[in-house]
Amino acid sequence: MTHRPDHMLFDLDGTLIDSVPDIACAVNAMLVEFDRPTHDVETVRGWVGRGLSVLIHRVLTGGDDAAASADEHANAVSAFRRHYASCCTSETLPFDGAVELLNWLPTAGVRVAVVTNKPTAFARQIIETLALNTDLVIGAEPHRPLKPDPSAVFEAVDALGGGVGWMVGDTTYDRDAARAAGARFIGVELEGDQGRNISQHTSEDEPVFASLQSLHRWLADEVLL
Repeated sequence: MTHRPDHMLFDLDGTLIDSVPDIACAVNAMLVEFDRPTHDVETVRGWVGRGLSVLIHRVLTGGDDAAASADEHANAVSAFRRHYASCCTSETLPFDGAVELLNWLPTAGVRVAVVTNKPTAFARQIIETLALNTDLVIGAEPHRPLKPDPSAVFEAVDALGGGVGWMVGDTTYDRDAARAAGARFIGVELEGDQGRNISQHTSEDEPVFASLQSLHRWLADEVLL
């Protein structure tokens, strides 16, 4: 794909921000509330990416694919939301180069959206607190399928006026959503990559960057001329 993008769509957690310490804090506060053993930050880091519902199943069961009971899951989700609302911006920080990249893209004629599996209210709270420059935030809502379903990618491009959108992310869920929507995927491997190794799961036309600064340079020097 060689088309210049009209829009850049970014995943949030693990792509623009390192939010795992605050997620782990809320997870462990919830577990303490229910008299359950807690998890270290790196364990929680490996469970992030598929949205809140899957995260809580993983936290409660200790596995990637196991499911907790419906009542236990519902109570845990409610408790997590309560705890996370009070701490979601305590230690969360943008990755180096994120603010500069998001501020530069509009000057190059590119609109910016965040397309995330994080609940919309939390995503907006974090984006506003960190002063991340975006035109649109599309997060998890009851009516909206999560990535890797492409619905949110289609929705973002339509809301930004149509045209060509590229998706930037750190997981195969981002990659698969982009591919299904016919959008070019750009990978990033940040915060120790959370063990995701997205570079091992991309094609030759899907470049992967080790920093947002290197992504910025590539866009400026080779794409958005």
